Amino acid sequence: MILMIGGHPRSGTTLLQTLCDLHPEMAMTNEFGCFSFLGQSYGVYARSIYDRWQRVQGKWAFDISYADQDEKLKFNNLRFALRHLWRFRQQYRGEVTAVSLEAAYRAMFPGARVVGDKWPHYLFRMNEYVQNEDLNRLVIYRDCRDVTSSFLVQARSNWKDADWVHKVNNAEKIAARWVRGIEIMEKHADKLIILQYEALMHEPERELKRVSEAIGVDPAGFPTDMINPSSIGKYQKGLTPSELETVMEIAGPTMERLGYL
Repeated sequence: MILMIGGHPRSGTTLLQTLCDLHPEMAMTNEFGCFSFLGQSYGVYARSIYDRWQRVQGKWAFDISYADQDEKLKFNNLRFALRHLWRFRQQYRGEVTAVSLEAAYRAMFPGARVVGDKWPHYLFRMNEYVQNEDLNRLVIYRDCRDVTSSFLVQARSNWKDADWVHKVNNAEKIAARWVRGIEIMEKHADKLIILQYEALMHEPERELKRVSEAIGVDPAGFPTDMINPSSIGKYQKGLTPSELETVMEIAGPTMERLGYL
């Protein structure tokens, strides 16, 4: 089985990817972006993966197995990308499909029953991905107030020099994008495995059992001891009254529909 994980940024996608990757029956890469290139020829795909590496370089690890090697992230990411392309070429010579990606991933991670990639932005292309019967899709969502608060912290620090941050650098833009993501998720709910971040925090065994049943792995394999609900409600200190008012004006009806209000 091949699996993608998506969700609005700062919704818990990285935690979910880590939980899955640490499961002994799973191997999940981190924002490698491979599903963004479905339909490409191998040559174009190789260029796309190289471009992805150039954009990321050493900002984070494609594979969390070397995530703590800060000084070598750039090199290890390049090595991972080249290894993936080599495995892909060995397994398949046609265009990039979910089936060919699964074959390449299985060659890289032969002990895993479930393989795949996490990238928050997959959520916003879900209209396309739900048409692919060979692709399994896991989406996580979170309270818009906490998403906005956490996103703004990053936008004002680690992401402040990113060329895209101006598109989502205030509460209004983030809340509007969150609503759009939720609407996409709701539209395709029957074709997705959906997790609520807060439910995962409070009832991890129950929620991860749902996931395990959907993808066919042992629920006991998820390391639930790393889950900490302390991040819930941080918006109360992270958002100004004006920012909170903006979020509620834009996302309030959607949040109420989801049971947050």
